[in-house]
Amino acid sequence: MSPSTVWLASYPKSGNTWMRALLGALMAREETDDPLDINDLRGEPFAASRHHVERYLGFPASDLAPAEVDALRPACDAELDRSLSETRLRKIHDAVQTLDGQPLVSSDSARAAIYLVRDPRDVAVSLAHFFGRPMRLAVKLLGNPAGTLGGRSPTIGRQLPQPLGTWSEHVLGWVRQDAFPVVVVRYEDLLVDAGRELTRAAALAGLHASPERIAAAVEAARFEKLQRREDDVGFAERPTRATRFFRRGEAGAWRDELPRTLAAKVERDHGDVMAMFRYERELTGVSA
Repeated sequence: MSPSTVWLASYPKSGNTWMRALLGALMAREETDDPLDINDLRGEPFAASRHHVERYLGFPASDLAPAEVDALRPACDAELDRSLSETRLRKIHDAVQTLDGQPLVSSDSARAAIYLVRDPRDVAVSLAHFFGRPMRLAVKLLGNPAGTLGGRSPTIGRQLPQPLGTWSEHVLGWVRQDAFPVVVVRYEDLLVDAGRELTRAAALAGLHASPERIAAAVEAARFEKLQRREDDVGFAERPTRATRFFRRGEAGAWRDELPRTLAAKVERDHGDVMAMFRYERELTGVSA
């Protein structure tokens, strides 16, 4: 029996939630008046969900060291996949393997992955606003081989620590693995033609929707509408330090927000991988 899990994967702040909204609107019942509840998007349980992992462990994950939990997570995902009878979309920000090179994603329980990639200079800006931290720290995270999302809070949160590695390592790890098919969606291409990119992603997930359904999903999940819904009802995934989750949703916003020396550092750290995805270096000669 083939796996049912389709991963919605990305480095944080690269368009994962927008893609979840698009796919959620596409998969909503046609008869519903509101095809998109931003607080009930597709993509669960998240890969790093503590509740999900502890459900299969049978005991608190906090009883184990982080590396021990990471080693057991693929088995937990495989158990979930075996219980599924239809395609399940699941969000993941983790690297495809742990920081010491061990598999973090079970190849036996993944049908495919939709990987969202975004200009890392814009990612740095979005991360800084998301966490309410200085931009220099966001840039540092993108270049940190030991980069990890979460795990530093003094309390036990809903999400387990998520190994990231550097931005370049994260991207290459997902797009170059050959255990299951991957379709790469650039955030910038979503902005230009969301219908085209949603059609590509939906086809990989086995969702064969009519052009009319694609167009309706794109309209329901327009960035401006997501912003208005967040203003009206709030968004459960917005961290307390962020003023809002759906902030600008633009390409190239780094040019008027990210200091030139920091943008130049991102280009030096990730220029080769940026070029693979048509992100041009503009400040290589600027010294830090």
